[in-house]
Amino acid sequence: MRRPSFLLAFLLSCVLAQPVYLRLPLALLEGRREGEALAFYGLPYARAERFAPPKGVALEGFIQATRPGFACPQTPGITTRFGGWLPPQEEDCLNLNVFLPLKPPPPGGFPVMVYLHGGGFQAGSASEPIYRGTRLAAEGVVVVAPNYRLGPLGFLPWEGGGNYGLEDVLEALRFVRKSIGFFGGNPGNVTLFGESAGAMLTCTLLAVPEAKGLFHKAILQSGGCEEVRPLPADLPFGRRYAKERGCEDLACLRGLPLSAFYKEPPVLTLEASSLPFSLNPFKPHIDGHLLPRSPLQALREGVAAGIPLLLGSNEEEMLPFFSLSPPRSWPGVEERVKPTLKEKTAAVLSFYRARYPRPEEAYWRLETDRLFHCPALATAQAQGPYAPTYLYRFAFRTPDFPGLGSFHGLELAPLFGNFDQMPFLALFLSQKAREEGERMGRILRRYWVNFAYQDAPKGWPRWEEIQEGMALLLDLPPRPLPLSALDPGSCALF
Repeated sequence: MRRPSFLLAFLLSCVLAQPVYLRLPLALLEGRREGEALAFYGLPYARAERFAPPKGVALEGFIQATRPGFACPQTPGITTRFGGWLPPQEEDCLNLNVFLPLKPPPPGGFPVMVYLHGGGFQAGSASEPIYRGTRLAAEGVVVVAPNYRLGPLGFLPWEGGGNYGLEDVLEALRFVRKSIGFFGGNPGNVTLFGESAGAMLTCTLLAVPEAKGLFHKAILQSGGCEEVRPLPADLPFGRRYAKERGCEDLACLRGLPLSAFYKEPPVLTLEASSLPFSLNPFKPHIDGHLLPRSPLQALREGVAAGIPLLLGSNEEEMLPFFSLSPPRSWPGVEERVKPTLKEKTAAVLSFYRARYPRPEEAYWRLETDRLFHCPALATAQAQGPYAPTYLYRFAFRTPDFPGLGSFHGLELAPLFGNFDQMPFLALFLSQKAREEGERMGRILRRYWVNFAYQDAPKGWPRWEEIQEGMALLLDLPPRPLPLSALDPGSCALF
């Protein structure tokens, strides 16, 4: 019953090009053809009252799915500040996009890849053009990209709350299990993947009991498993946040205009805006029931046993971002890292000062190791004994601006192949940069899709081999990477 509905969309796309139609049991979807894939935008998967769990909805009636749905309310993030486009924002933002190959599905359906966008839990949208999934879907997978609530509406710490954005992703995964077969996907083969905060959410879901069985593999791109907060420790912040807006309870907060939560410039509260990312309270919370424990600890205990994991980080994650306003002295570095490192500050600074004479370089390298390189290694060490685990270091640089290094988020350009969208457009203007970016993209998509199909990317060392000294360097060409290159000796300090 499910395959004929997919074949209808396939046949119409061949004849009519645009638009295309897909019939579900209760709905008729109008989508469009994009290259060698079909795209359906802005499909509602849930409704949610403010500060309440989402409630799944069925797709019913005629749905025009040719344009992106609303983005969730937010303050501007990195992508938009560098020229990226964002859809209009509304609280009714729990929608997702589906991209599927322009060919009939194999027996059992295509593997499904569910992508979670980044943005520090406070910004971003599944419909940012850099995430358009047509190139990835054309490789033979169904790509799903959901929105989730952000900032205070997604992660305000409150008694019994603080995880609304996390619950949104759970509901999106339930939508995939129930409905993806009608799009030609296999609900029994779902890979959850994300970048930055999306990777952190992915790892968090590995530790959520309610997520068990909703996805079967995971990919973490530049995001570790410890960027969660203990709910009891953040409850005082939640109460102060409410009082700043003249409220004592959620009922009062629900009655406020949206402008009370999101302002420009992005000062959510003076306290929150001045905190380092790791200490910011707007992120998933260990609440004792939805998220019982730290995701990293859960992996060490085997909670995600049997779920293959592919993960890694970029060589110079924080280089361009911290180069904009770097500390010019060692006391300046200490001032920036002490709130996070606390009693470890002296030992960590001694290590980096001995290796990097300039405070500016020491600072971005320290933060790259602390936030990305070392968490990736720790996560691989935790999951490796329980499931196939593959570790990478992404080192590709755009030939037009090699001085930017392989910075945070750069792999998204070749992976999704949307070089014509800002902010990547400015980085791939020359023919050489575009050609090398396309080559890197073909390699990444082959590895990612191969993992979705077979759990084992061809030619990639498993964790058992990494322990003996090898990972994979993702560059042109990909090549083995010694374990000593992944950790210069700093990870034990954090």
